[in-house]
Amino acid sequence: MEERLTRQARKSQTRERLIDAAAIVFAQRGFETATLDEVAAAAGYTKGAVYSNFASKTDLFIALIERRVETQTAEFNATYGGRDLAAAARELQNVPDRESESDRQWLLLAMEFWLHAMREERARVLMAEQYERARMASANLVASFYESSGREPPLAPRDFAIVIESIAIGQAIQAALDPDAINMSLQGRVIAMLMGLPISPSATAAQE
Repeated sequence: MEERLTRQARKSQTRERLIDAAAIVFAQRGFETATLDEVAAAAGYTKGAVYSNFASKTDLFIALIERRVETQTAEFNATYGGRDLAAAARELQNVPDRESESDRQWLLLAMEFWLHAMREERARVLMAEQYERARMASANLVASFYESSGREPPLAPRDFAIVIESIAIGQAIQAALDPDAINMSLQGRVIAMLMGLPISPSATAAQE
């Protein structure tokens, strides 16, 4: 039993290292251009190690998305979990004015994979499943905000999550193209307005 668990631990460690390497290689080379040989070399393994953990480059990228969704969900729960509407609104508007370089790199990579997924049905289905997981995590947070405040949301929580996701992605795309023209804190104020909450005076002042 102990030996089997050790093998499982090693396999899990190998898998995580391959995902780490894929994040770097895909960001540097692009999903379409990057090869599994490059990912394996970056992780310190042979390509056989990749195929023993992932059936294809698409499956490796989906694993990367899955881990990002899990990480972001944990971060959102830590930031917003247990908050009422007023506290959630303050946190929504307390964001940096500029997008981080790591977020920008992820956006570029995600956009490339979206295009790939539009041409390959299996990739589209797998990616859609991951984004639905993220969407439902956001919906659960929205529902908890209104429940803790004893109010009814103006939209169904899942619909709210779709709108929030659309605002965040749309603004991130514009910021990636012209960062000096886009203030990333705008999305927090817009979401607060949609929730029927007051805009933070500090956020309003920062925009003037």
